[in-house]
Amino acid sequence: MKIVKKIFAFISIFLIYLVIKELLGLYAYARSIHPYAGYALLFTIFCFLCYFVFIPIFKIIRIPKRYAPTRDPQKIPNLINLRIKNYKNNPFLKRSDFDFTSVSMDKDGHDKIVQFLEPEMEKIRKKYVTQVFYSTSIAQNGFLDAVLILSASVNLVKELFQLYHGRVSNRDLMRIGKMVYYSMAIGGSEGVEYATDEIATKVFAKGIKGIPFASKILGSIADGFVNAALLTRISLITENYCKFIFIESDRALYPSYRTIISTTRIITSDLIEKIFAEVKHLAKDKTSQIILTTVNPVGYVIGKAIHRFADSSEKLTPQQREFLRDTS
Repeated sequence: MKIVKKIFAFISIFLIYLVIKELLGLYAYARSIHPYAGYALLFTIFCFLCYFVFIPIFKIIRIPKRYAPTRDPQKIPNLINLRIKNYKNNPFLKRSDFDFTSVSMDKDGHDKIVQFLEPEMEKIRKKYVTQVFYSTSIAQNGFLDAVLILSASVNLVKELFQLYHGRVSNRDLMRIGKMVYYSMAIGGSEGVEYATDEIATKVFAKGIKGIPFASKILGSIADGFVNAALLTRISLITENYCKFIFIESDRALYPSYRTIISTTRIITSDLIEKIFAEVKHLAKDKTSQIILTTVNPVGYVIGKAIHRFADSSEKLTPQQREFLRDTS
């Protein structure tokens, strides 16, 4: 097992090398436009990382350590008691006027609180997984994909810990950080590029393959879907750390690949449906818009689809609608 981990660690280093290579390509392109454009690009990336990665990591570290599933059955009652006492100071539960008088100090009481937090937890997951899906589909650059996955992962983990009003131990936090690193390396290196055709065929509709730009759009959607699935995995594992009371081994924290794919598909299905509808609409459009799409067909189609999704979906709040319209 240790040999497998070492091999995987070596492969991840190679994937990070590919990510850095993508960054150098971006820098060289910016420098070709103007010498100072390269420095401006690096400064912008640094500011982005500070605001969306380093500051959230600092906030995560400051969250009190309160959660860790136990492997000792005898410690279950004490852990339940500590968690329920902590939940009584949970800001989200206080704002929601949660009734603690009906909560017993046992597993049923703990499960009742966790069940109440479930919808908000799913809302957080959907927000970041959807963002990674459409942003990496449009970005089409390994380094940008890596930065977007890293930023979304860190902020998603932070918001989940804030929701449960506590974080895992430093040791478990390092494990989650390692998963974020591997996801960033895989998604940012375009290492999944060879699998996108198969994913596009099996997961998405086959009816648009004869449409202009369809192969490029399908590849971009599949790439975004894989990146979204990587983030979904991080989300589910972090949630399990916060929800589970007893585990026999760490393997219990890790969801199956079927669960990850199905969860990601449920989250992104509405937007994917709008993208396909937009592609089919474009195929019938004989106006100058077709010429416009040759510049950036992926960005154009996904932008239009996001706008339609924001207007028609009944699952979105007014704030989410406005955010998606600005994004499109």
